[in-house]
Amino acid sequence: MFNTIIYKVSGNVAYITLNRPEAMNSLDPEILRELFEALQACHHDQAVRVVVITGAGKAFCAGGDLKWMMSVRDNNWKNSFDSLVKDFNSNILYIRKIEKPVIAAVNGFASGAGFSLALACDLRVGSESARFNQAYVKIGLTPDGGSSFFLTKMLGPARATDFIFTGRVVDAQEALALGLANEVAPDDSFSERVEQVAKKIAAGPPLSYEMAKILINEALWPSLEARLDQEREFIVSASLSNDFEEGLTAFVNKRRPVFKGN
Repeated sequence: MFNTIIYKVSGNVAYITLNRPEAMNSLDPEILRELFEALQACHHDQAVRVVVITGAGKAFCAGGDLKWMMSVRDNNWKNSFDSLVKDFNSNILYIRKIEKPVIAAVNGFASGAGFSLALACDLRVGSESARFNQAYVKIGLTPDGGSSFFLTKMLGPARATDFIFTGRVVDAQEALALGLANEVAPDDSFSERVEQVAKKIAAGPPLSYEMAKILINEALWPSLEARLDQEREFIVSASLSNDFEEGLTAFVNKRRPVFKGN
């Protein structure tokens, strides 16, 4: 059914695993399309009460697939990249609008768009190996997937600016202290702990969760939808710059980029 994700339902819990471990579960058009289809399946399956999103291998999600970007850079790039960001934003909005609790089980690196994906979820359980960063600045891009929105709401503008401007890596314990992670579990018992959390929530009252999530979303909308549109406009514009070209080239050649502001 799926090529780039693993989808399974156990009891009342649906598990969506991003399954491109060789690419650190980075996001390309196919995985975004399949993620959206899996989220829709969760919505329509009345047996599913809780959704868990995690990653295969050592990463949760390394963000946008830079190798895919390189492969389409000269082939109607603006439309291709704009379409990718639109598809990503559709997943972010669906996670917020789905009436069921969504848990991000962050098993490793959540970078760039992967960080945004985790932030969009209702709860975040991190392993000791979990790492978070806003990697956009490292390749001359701007935040997307609502990360500028969620980080500012959750941390305030000063800390959000620190994350976005520096792209620094935040470990699991700092994420917990900041409230970005709801809890952190040891690596060797991480899967079991995620299952315990999911099952505990799944045993709760679905209608209460649905209405509570609506109330939380009412505090966010319409600002989130507007911010996603603005983020998409900005990141697409940034992707047309020489700085982004330099960022991609530096990434491929494993060197530090030299940005010139054009």
